Amino acid sequence: MYGPLEYVLFQFEDDRFIDETLPALININQIGCVRVLDIVFITKDEAGNLEIVEISDLAEEDESTFDPLINEYFGVLTDEDVEQSGENLQNDTNAALVLFEHRWAIGLQQAIKTAGGLVLDSAYINPRSQSEVIVEMEQWR
Repeated sequence: MYGPLEYVLFQFEDDRFIDETLPALININQIGCVRVLDIVFITKDEAGNLEIVEISDLAEEDESTFDPLINEYFGVLTDEDVEQSGENLQNDTNAALVLFEHRWAIGLQQAIKTAGGLVLDSAYINPRSQSEVIVEMEQWR
């Protein structure tokens, strides 16, 4: 059984992903909250052209940096997924498109199934709307 899947697009104005974000991703992957199934790096130049680099395309010395994160490389993000995500990037930026499996939800999914229930729908709130929800929640404190 797999947990729910989610993709997240992280945009950076410079190449700070490895120094600052990668350790956090490795941590949540190692403690088992999520499993990283795929990562694709996207660079959008000043003219809006995309350069796409998959983990499997990295030089061997660079690939080893991601070993603790990608124990199994699934490569399930399609070219269409990546190009569509790239359209959302600002020019002259770097990004990482990450596909997560939410491992924390597997036990809950199994319990719902065992009880004869079904998960009918699921969605994540986008970051802008999430900020609005948090402001509203803070008003109730």
